[in-house]
Amino acid sequence: MVRAIAVSLLVIAGFFQSVAVAADIRLGTWNLMRLGQGETSYEAIAAIAATVDLLAIQEVMNQTGIERVETAVEARTGEAWSVIVSSPVGSTRYRESYAFLTRDSAVTYDEGAVLYLDRKNVFIREPFSAKFRTAAGATFAIANVHILYGKRESDRIPEIAELAAYWAWLKEVYPGEELLLAGDFNMPPSHAGFAPLRRYARPLVTSGASTLSHTSGKFANLFDNIFVAQDSKLTITAAGVVNYPSMLGLSHSQARAYVSDHAPIFVQLGRGRLPPGVQLIPQQKVVRVGAPIERTQPANDSRSGASRSPAPVHANRSSGIYHLPQGCPSYGRVSARNLEVFASEEEAVAARYRRAGNCR
Repeated sequence: MVRAIAVSLLVIAGFFQSVAVAADIRLGTWNLMRLGQGETSYEAIAAIAATVDLLAIQEVMNQTGIERVETAVEARTGEAWSVIVSSPVGSTRYRESYAFLTRDSAVTYDEGAVLYLDRKNVFIREPFSAKFRTAAGATFAIANVHILYGKRESDRIPEIAELAAYWAWLKEVYPGEELLLAGDFNMPPSHAGFAPLRRYARPLVTSGASTLSHTSGKFANLFDNIFVAQDSKLTITAAGVVNYPSMLGLSHSQARAYVSDHAPIFVQLGRGRLPPGVQLIPQQKVVRVGAPIERTQPANDSRSGASRSPAPVHANRSSGIYHLPQGCPSYGRVSARNLEVFASEEEAVAARYRRAGNCR
């Protein structure tokens, strides 16, 4: 169910009070590159989005695009999902919306969806935030931001510097809640411009890169991230950039053309576990926030008893044929326009696809 949020200009501090408790979910952030415009493979997006319980999305260009993502992820998982969409933000020449996509069985919108009351008019696209509740009753607030890129690096500095004031505002709007700040910052977290924010919050990904270069397998800049409070009590068991082109068997040219030029950032909270097929960069590093955690590798998706393949099965909607990650020479040759992705061969067969004849 898509829920459009009419944003009020009046927020009473203290209205959204509650007690934060441990959260056991998977969440992420993803710039989906002008979602709703152009030739987008919604099935490819759904294959990646379906591995988390909450996804903060940037560059939503119209309602049709986000509705098609929701429809595709529901078809992919067989579960109900919901979407909260902000009012459009931006300049007179360019406007986009933010969105939060949530798996209903794991996390639901609670209250307090609002655009930043940017009284100094610093942000071209005012950040969007909301409070959510997990199935176990944990609550937290997450903000969604897309920093201006501009013509030069100096154009980004005012918005980056203002994030410290925005963080303070979030603490007033959601008192007592665990806070997360997710999105496309168009700047690596090591940049000096983040110094004001770093007094209060820390980035969960500090190495690697999240924007896709034109060369397959290479990433250019660490622009996307998720920040949590310096004194956060959240337990983060894994965090990293998702190598989604590799997961889907796409070249970077295909991925940029039909999905996005950004890779998502995914995070495990508490006992939440990403499926084994999710490729995080860096895979070897566990980010420790809050209580100590064990270095364990997830065996199965925590929401399904079925074992998962290390890589998904690719099917071609046009031909009705599927390809396995091993032994099928055409596995990586399915165009993004016709790509259907399944977690297992059994799922592909159940969807009435047949195995390619050239599979060994």
